[in-house]
Amino acid sequence: VNFNWVVEGGAVNFDMHGDGPGGKEISYEKGRATPNAEGKLTADFDGNHGWFWRNRGAADVTLTLKTEGAYSDIKQMK
Repeated sequence: VNFNWVVEGGAVNFDMHGDGPGGKEISYEKGRATPNAEGKLTADFDGNHGWFWRNRGAADVTLTLKTEGAYSDIKQMK
């Protein structure tokens, strides 16, 4: 999956990660106070793969994620 995300109004901490059958887990990349990122996520195994973002700033931010590639669905978890 090719991806690009950008934060308007600040920066976020993030963890690009995956989890799969049998308790498999992986963290592909982490960052702190990051305003944007782009690249390619190649899953190491079947399962759920994506991002966790956290805004540690005082002001609200808007994060826009764009993806392109082979995946079955995309979900927003809260």
